[in-house]
Amino acid sequence: MQTTPESESRSPSRMLLVAFALGCLAAAAIGVYLILTFGFEGLIAWVMEGWQRLQDAPPIVFFGAMSLLTIGPVPLTPFYITAGSLYGIGPSLLWIPPAIVLNNLIAYTLTTSVLRPWLQSMVAKRGLSIPTLDSKREQTLFIVMVRITPGPPYFMQSLILGLAGVERLRFLVLSLPVHMIFVVGFVVLGRSAFDGELGLAIVAITLILAASICARLAHKHLKAASSVESDAESEATSD
Repeated sequence: MQTTPESESRSPSRMLLVAFALGCLAAAAIGVYLILTFGFEGLIAWVMEGWQRLQDAPPIVFFGAMSLLTIGPVPLTPFYITAGSLYGIGPSLLWIPPAIVLNNLIAYTLTTSVLRPWLQSMVAKRGLSIPTLDSKREQTLFIVMVRITPGPPYFMQSLILGLAGVERLRFLVLSLPVHMIFVVGFVVLGRSAFDGELGLAIVAITLILAASICARLAHKHLKAASSVESDAESEATSD
């Protein structure tokens, strides 16, 4: 393995973080425009009308939109919280996995085909490099590390993994369970806000904190294991 997953996942994520920041600025600009156009009360009424339409629409509309919109720089967390409020915990946790699988499949296909030349050009212009993964074990380690790394939005993680050339099936199979660790907490949080249940909110926050702590511990462990493996390979090569 030529480079560690930690160092390589950081480099492309810096580039992609710019795109995410621009997306946030665009969303903020749209919000300011709507407030100036409709007024604060008018905007609230517009949001409530949209909420009512979501409640009346079939779940496939909401989760389909979630799956497609978050291929780009749109965060997933608000969708999870909203899903918990709209559909409840059980139905949301049944709908979210296929939506995430579809999201992963489309993102992987785009990153490894039509978007790849453009992304490679962006990486090269910034003097960065794409990780070289020589074995299935390295791919597994890299996928898990990228998915549990705090900070990079989900779409960035998908682009990084697609650029690294990990196997599609391995990408799909590993991405979902790792990500679902965080999903449960946010869905429960959304439901607790809708029902006004303090106890459920405490459970949700506890789940999110526990998932974050476990992710950080796992990240440190995988990073240490990757460093040991890299050092061993370097010594073997020198010998």
